[in-house]
Amino acid sequence: MPANHIPCALRTPVAFAPPGQPFPPGTGRIPMPLLPTLLRALLFVALLALLSACATPTLAEPVPASAPFPDIPLENAATPAQLAALGLSGQGPWKLSDIRPATGNKAPLVLIEIFSMYCPHCQREAPHMNRLAELLAASPLKDRITVIGVGVGNTRMEVDLYRERYGVTIPLFADPDLAAHEQVGEPGTPHFFLVSLKDRAAPATLFSRTGRMASPQAFLDELSAIARRND
Repeated sequence: MPANHIPCALRTPVAFAPPGQPFPPGTGRIPMPLLPTLLRALLFVALLALLSACATPTLAEPVPASAPFPDIPLENAATPAQLAALGLSGQGPWKLSDIRPATGNKAPLVLIEIFSMYCPHCQREAPHMNRLAELLAASPLKDRITVIGVGVGNTRMEVDLYRERYGVTIPLFADPDLAAHEQVGEPGTPHFFLVSLKDRAAPATLFSRTGRMASPQAFLDELSAIARRND
């Protein structure tokens, strides 16, 4: 039975008569003094059903590793230079599969940070993301892995404020209506996905994890191992 369904227990006609007055024939008999008690009972049942419906947990889960990854929308909140480096032109919006950085002969990989400007963990992670980008630029993976951030529930103005306040250097995109967040399984923030764009018609999830990185170097080492397995 659905949680918000209230069963109808009174299936015969019911009449309410004042004390000492006869009841119409063929009706249920509920004396007036019991009416307040009955109404309270019905209200209690309705309240329990409402609370049960509100307490139903969400079944959403982040897209796991080895699963197909949705071609999420990307609303422009990056700088012109960043867009050019990603192979994006115009003002957007774009799709994830539109990202076309220079990757040589290797399958392009995109590391996506799902963040929110209001998330304190994301705010503390910003310097680590900058350091990860620096380490990546100096590593053999510099032309293989592209890093972007998607601000879930954040407008372009909010993403701009986040970039300026925390000095974020990676390209950031907005997700004001939570469309991308819903498609990736509504993860907590920050959440990291490593996605392969080898087949742009069917992006693949190589890595999926919620929470802050242990350290930028340790995270890069982990990503490097995954990239080597997917050469």
